[in-house]
Amino acid sequence: MTHPTLIFLHALGGSAQAWRPVGERLGDRASVAVDLPGFGDAASAAAAAGNGEVGAMADWVVADLGARGVTDALLVGHSMGGKIATLLAARAQAGAMPFAVHGVVLVAASPPAPEPMDEARRARMIDWFADGLPTHAQAAEFIDANTAAPLIGAWRDQAIADVLRTNPAAWRGWLERGSREDWRDPVGRIDAPALILAGAEDGDLGVDAQRRWNLPHYPAGTLHVVAEAAHLIPYEQPDALAALIRDYAARCSAISHR
Repeated sequence: MTHPTLIFLHALGGSAQAWRPVGERLGDRASVAVDLPGFGDAASAAAAAGNGEVGAMADWVVADLGARGVTDALLVGHSMGGKIATLLAARAQAGAMPFAVHGVVLVAASPPAPEPMDEARRARMIDWFADGLPTHAQAAEFIDANTAAPLIGAWRDQAIADVLRTNPAAWRGWLERGSREDWRDPVGRIDAPALILAGAEDGDLGVDAQRRWNLPHYPAGTLHVVAEAAHLIPYEQPDALAALIRDYAARCSAISHR
């Protein structure tokens, strides 16, 4: 049985490296973790891909995966990456993608609707990048505010380092425009199976938000709550997340080979 390639799309202020805790637990399963434009090793590409605009970032992912020769994908999108994953799934359903999408895993995902967010917190986050990069303390504040318990060791260092190498224009662009874009009508209802995950202690994008804003777009979707996690589930609960992805991917592969 051929398995679709797992395609990992990271959150705001993250990078492909944010998926390493999960990837290490998935063994030799074929996977690709993408640096979205403006983040990680693609930090310099922010302007070329719309500075946080959702459609432009989706185009970037399609080009990246095409260059890698991906033909069959299972999309795994975290937060910001979840909004992009849903748009790609909708394009695939419309026959407008160069590769097949066999399923979607949304991890504390931003929805096709404008993302629900406390506006005072949004303004504070934008201000961190108003004159360039934030301080180490501000990056740490962002990470700590999005976890149920403080991360420790190398993974906390990595999460903070990713924030500190984010392109300011991409960070501001997502918060000011991309997260506010309304894709509900273009996305519509997606027939692909979906696993929608929410951290039990997440705030804006917790279980209620996932049920209200993401689940209606996936009639075959299943909503699951990840215990002892807030928003940074790939760092907080990599064992649980890897197990959920592994089981879900196996089900998707079985369905696609019937």
